[in-house]
Amino acid sequence: MARPAQDRAEVILAAARAQFLQAGAEHTTVDDIAARAGVGKGTVFLYWPSKARLREAVLLLEVAGTFATLAADLQDDPALLRLGVIARREVAAIMDSPDMGPFLVNQFASMPKPSQAPTHALHRIISAMRRYDLVTDVATDDVVMGMETVMAGALIRGFDRGGREPLLDAVQHLVSASYDRVGAARHAMDAAMPEVVGALDDAIDRLVAAASPDRPTTAQLRPGRRPVGPWRG
Repeated sequence: MARPAQDRAEVILAAARAQFLQAGAEHTTVDDIAARAGVGKGTVFLYWPSKARLREAVLLLEVAGTFATLAADLQDDPALLRLGVIARREVAAIMDSPDMGPFLVNQFASMPKPSQAPTHALHRIISAMRRYDLVTDVATDDVVMGMETVMAGALIRGFDRGGREPLLDAVQHLVSASYDRVGAARHAMDAAMPEVVGALDDAIDRLVAAASPDRPTTAQLRPGRRPVGPWRG
């Protein structure tokens, strides 16, 4: 019996991710992915027009997975709602999945607009935190630019020279010292949390929509609703 479209899409994504990790994206062919997925090469192209587009889909879902984890952890412990902590966690997640590094450093320049979701989410998170006096009075655009600069620099240095924990400590300290309000109240973090999680959820939806083919796959692929997905191995 043929698999439903959603299942075929997930099987292909899982196979692509595994093959990219095993052989590297440059040495992976669509034939390799199709064989690993147990489908014909034409079926892969039915969903994604090229290997490059399929690789983008895998990476978009990797980013969505980091957002889903962050949202869940923030809900479990609202005291983590500090920009320094968020920057540290995202850099750490990217370092765990090296393909994501250049992908995010390049700011999705050649990608569809929905894949710019990380920057949009950060704007919304900062705006929400500002309403509850959790961040300094620096303009939101400047905070976003500063955080992205620190994170991009950390990724470049981290991949080249190692020293993971000192690097993550430096990221957290620099971002917090620059933008987190000293002595922020726990009740303010609790109050801001629904808006912050809403921003992350919206970003996840945008990332999944940009990654998935023109098929009704979003409900199946969304990491917040399906914690173990192809982007998590």
